[in-house]
Amino acid sequence: MALVESNTYIEPTAGTSLNSARTQFNNSMRSLLTNFRSSSPPATVNITASGEGISVPDGTIMHFANANVNALFISDSTTKKSSHIGGNFTRVGIGHRIENGIVPLMSNVSHYDIGELIATVSENGTLAANSRVYLKTSNNSNDAAIFDIGTPGTGQVVNTMVAISGVTSDRVNLTTSGVSTNNLTVTATTAGGGKKWFPEAIGVGHAALKISSIGSSDNTAVLFNFGSSSANVSLAHTPGVASTKNGLNIIQQDGTYAPIAANVVLSSAITGSGTEPVPLIPVGTIVAYGVSATPLGWIHCNGQSLLRATYPALFAAIGVLYGAGSDAGNTFAAPELRDKMLMGSGTNNGTHGNGSGSFAASGTITTASGSAALTVATGSASTGVKDAGGLTVVTGVTAGGHTHTAVVPHAVARFLIKA
Repeated sequence: MALVESNTYIEPTAGTSLNSARTQFNNSMRSLLTNFRSSSPPATVNITASGEGISVPDGTIMHFANANVNALFISDSTTKKSSHIGGNFTRVGIGHRIENGIVPLMSNVSHYDIGELIATVSENGTLAANSRVYLKTSNNSNDAAIFDIGTPGTGQVVNTMVAISGVTSDRVNLTTSGVSTNNLTVTATTAGGGKKWFPEAIGVGHAALKISSIGSSDNTAVLFNFGSSSANVSLAHTPGVASTKNGLNIIQQDGTYAPIAANVVLSSAITGSGTEPVPLIPVGTIVAYGVSATPLGWIHCNGQSLLRATYPALFAAIGVLYGAGSDAGNTFAAPELRDKMLMGSGTNNGTHGNGSGSFAASGTITTASGSAALTVATGSASTGVKDAGGLTVVTGVTAGGHTHTAVVPHAVARFLIKA
């Protein structure tokens, strides 16, 4: 059929000859029969009523056909979003078109209207499983113009969309270089806890996270600051090493051990055993320190007054054994060990406290002063000598009081008590 026989509608008028009217009527019927099939939309020149060209009325259906498009369009001036073929013709509301895979879709993407649905369905075995439905959202000529309606938008995935036990472990096996997140939380969801430890630790029933190595003899580690190659730290378990190291190790990026900061560091009550852990340095421990300054966390044993509210753990340990401090009821005293030496408590000295006395300068001690008692022996003399010139006898002895000074071998350090 000629173009005018497939996309033109003319109403005969009273002045139209019978022969011309018949031709016009037949052409109009052919146009209606083929839904105005054409490679361009009807215009005013194609639709004539009462001898005058009129605009394409809403509801007119057109079969648009060219190398890229073969589909029905409807003229709709009210709901049309865009029209790449011209006029008010749109595919919105008519259904969807089909492309033989994503590649043909992308080559024809500019020939779709905003709001139009496109299905990519292929009989090709490798493409059949990739069937999708897309929505045209803009007039761009690239993949930004379409949206896969089977992919939820940002923030649109909710719990009800995922079946209980619907995500299996093989689908959450992270094989990339890292996971980017602002807040990754592992939460136990039952009263008995979440996942078990691996291997399961006897007596631990509320573990929520399982971390495994590739094999039983391989290292297992949690790496912190993995984005830096010069300042990262790993919390690692290294099997097959000495028993003293076959636990958790904190390792720096160069393989050396990293420091750890904590409120209280615990260790087994008996080293090398499974006994209940206790503080590594119990509060109240007294040590000799070789520096003339006092480090943080320790108190100089100089008898100073301490607030009970500031040092509650130390007060609970020693109370007022070494004094009540300057404000009894609110303070207590640190031990006074300057110029003194420590003595182990025992039968003769069983009460803890500051004791008495102190060393003088240079580590000297002086004995207390006292009097000496002498025993006087008496003897007898012959009476024959009494006139021989006289006889002298001892009638009394006096011993004056005195002290002794001794230097005790010593070295000097600062005594500290753990706060």
